[in-house]
Amino acid sequence: MPRKERYQEAGHYHIINRGVERRAIYLEPEDYNFFLDLLLKLTKEYEITIHAFCLMTNHYHLLLETKQANLSKAIQFINDKYSKYFNKRYTRSGHLWQGRYKSYPLFDDAHFWIVAKYIERNPIKAAMVKQVEFYKYQSFFQWKYKHNYYELLNNSKIFDMTYDEYTDYISSEMDTDAIDTVYKSPKLIVKEDGKLKVLSKRLETFFEFDRDINRNDGIKKAYMYGYTKSEIAGFLNISHAAVSKILEKYQL
Repeated sequence: MPRKERYQEAGHYHIINRGVERRAIYLEPEDYNFFLDLLLKLTKEYEITIHAFCLMTNHYHLLLETKQANLSKAIQFINDKYSKYFNKRYTRSGHLWQGRYKSYPLFDDAHFWIVAKYIERNPIKAAMVKQVEFYKYQSFFQWKYKHNYYELLNNSKIFDMTYDEYTDYISSEMDTDAIDTVYKSPKLIVKEDGKLKVLSKRLETFFEFDRDINRNDGIKKAYMYGYTKSEIAGFLNISHAAVSKILEKYQL
């Protein structure tokens, strides 16, 4: 079966990749530095902005922005270069990564800031440090200490906040449901012609105002936009049959 086509239009993405069998992919400080050097090359050769990042022991997170439809080539570049370096350094062979990297397109500021916070707080979630600024291989450390790879954050959107604002933001507890919300919508669907379409409008935006009064109109618009009857029914906590009956009035 051919691989599912990736969405890679210019925009913001949360990228995650893990070591095979969740094994460590960074064993020494030199490994982290080599990967960060590759990230610097990535920003220049592929016109990519790194907004936030975190290199964990067995995986990495990137919040990046592309200006071209070249995401797959860019991530392939960094994964291939790093795996060759790692295998040579540690005299090993075979796959370093567990599979295809995960990429989540982000479409609004709310999503951006949730993901930035999630990435910065990853070492706390893993109980590696107790405070965000104590973890060396992430964007906030680079900002706080103007460290060796501070250049990676050139043009980062995190600077839209002041240092104190960002510190307070990422130091507060993470809403455990917030990150799940990001990945439930927007979402990708495959149209009849086989092309990918992004539902960049979250389902809830069709029901933000006067949900009860304008519910039927919201159902119509959400369905025409691309959401399924089941998704709409689940969101509104009504039956699939009820949604179908409403759409029949619009001859849909």
